[in-house]
Amino acid sequence: MGKATQDLRNEHDAILHVLIIVDKMLEDTNRDQAETLRFGGELIYFLKTFADKCHHGKEENYLFEEMVRRGVPKEGGPIGVMLQEHKLGRDYIARMADAIDSKDLAKFTEAAVMYRDLLRPHIEKENTVLFVMADRLLGDVTQEDLFEKFEEHEESVIGHGVHEELHAMINKWEGEFDNP
Repeated sequence: MGKATQDLRNEHDAILHVLIIVDKMLEDTNRDQAETLRFGGELIYFLKTFADKCHHGKEENYLFEEMVRRGVPKEGGPIGVMLQEHKLGRDYIARMADAIDSKDLAKFTEAAVMYRDLLRPHIEKENTVLFVMADRLLGDVTQEDLFEKFEEHEESVIGHGVHEELHAMINKWEGEFDNP
């Protein structure tokens, strides 16, 4: 397992953990609308920043491009499927944001469930198919180079300290939704 793909797997673990928190939030009927809307707004920020800009940005701009340079087709293969699913995920996030803006919890819940149901198998495919391909295809030097580009991406695209801020949000949500 290479350093770059391990970094992406670690981020997958964080995203999957957030999806578990989303499940708990959706099951919690004791929350009032204002609390749910606040959480929804925070979740959208997290998904746009961490899952999309940071994580998907690393995959699309660096890992996938390196794999294409090494002969993996961009269209019609696993990379093409992942790119389509990233696009669909962005659509679901936009639907969640529109629902929060209009204070429509039913539409927010519908979009959040669609996003969750897309992301879980998406992550499984990346972890068990695409990243395994990458680990076979890319040597340690390339993986290290990609990891360095990932670090630069985090600094330039989401900003210094934002990654830590996003993990702090997860910890806060755990406290709010992991307690009965």
